[in-house]
Amino acid sequence: MRVRLGLLISLLWAQSGRYWDSLFNWRLETATYGEAVSVLGSLQTLRANFYIPEADTVTNRPVIVILFGGAYISGSRNDADVTHIARYFAKRGYVAATIDYRIGLTQPTATEWIKASVRAMHDLKAFIRYLKHSFTEEGNPYGIDTNRIYVGGSSAGAFTALHAAYLTSEAELAQVPQADISYLSTQGGIEGNSGNPGYSSRFAGVFSLSGGMLKTSWIQPDKVSAVIAMHGTGDVTVPYRSGSLPIILLPAEGGYNIDSVAAARGLYHALFTWRGAGHVPYGTQQSVNPTYMKDVEEFLRYHFYQWNTRFATSLQSELQDKSPEMMYSVWSLDGRYVGEFSIGDLPSGVWVLRQRTGTFRRVYRP
Repeated sequence: MRVRLGLLISLLWAQSGRYWDSLFNWRLETATYGEAVSVLGSLQTLRANFYIPEADTVTNRPVIVILFGGAYISGSRNDADVTHIARYFAKRGYVAATIDYRIGLTQPTATEWIKASVRAMHDLKAFIRYLKHSFTEEGNPYGIDTNRIYVGGSSAGAFTALHAAYLTSEAELAQVPQADISYLSTQGGIEGNSGNPGYSSRFAGVFSLSGGMLKTSWIQPDKVSAVIAMHGTGDVTVPYRSGSLPIILLPAEGGYNIDSVAAARGLYHALFTWRGAGHVPYGTQQSVNPTYMKDVEEFLRYHFYQWNTRFATSLQSELQDKSPEMMYSVWSLDGRYVGEFSIGDLPSGVWVLRQRTGTFRRVYRP
């Protein structure tokens, strides 16, 4: 039985207010956050578009950073899919940002693709540092809370975000035979030198839209402790489970594997699966597919809302109120029926429970 995510959420409770409803208009501000040497050897200025809630007086808003896709050979911070998501969340009280990162390959090989991914990761880390620099030294011009920075993207943008979250040492990258570790060393190591040194590039949560990782073994709870993913089972560009990226034949792991490892290691996690869908079904650099984008909006909105209402603590009383022996019909957040469970037997994560009365409740298991 498959239940639409929007229907499940509407059955669970009536959310309202900041971070859930569309309350604001948005305005666009563009800023320069760094510079770095491009693949062609020239110095590239790195800019970001900020989508900011208009007429909002709150000054400690969470930030959503969204990276475009394009296999590190194309794409822009102005692409249709990422700007749509940024505007959607700015209307709900978030500060959203789409950013430049360096693209371009000298040749279509696995080694050069990894180099491009490293450059993009360095640029993203420079932007996270820029947010913290602006907060500390420029009077917090964007009205943000630097403890609530959530980073993700589409396709290659998701690869970039995931590796910024979980690739934390040269030794880890050395586990990939196709990687050129000497190149990483010349580019400033894991942190890079794209700008704003002296600040942490750590962030609070990561999301992946049709993205993947070189090694899911890098996912550890002492790094970024929350990861959510959306992926289509028919994706032949980035594997849903594991496989090789086309043309360059570089092994990679997709949303299913990411979620499985995160679950096993006790992270906050969730996976939304599009059955039969291909790569980036929600849209492209030029346009947006409304049907699939609706899934993206609802899935991300649910999890961002939870992250910003500190729901993990508030739900402990919900668990204590339940008889551990009582059995419930249980669904995942993507509408997948997972079976009959008692509260005590539920694995970690967020679940939808149907009680004997026919009503639905959502429950978090740490």
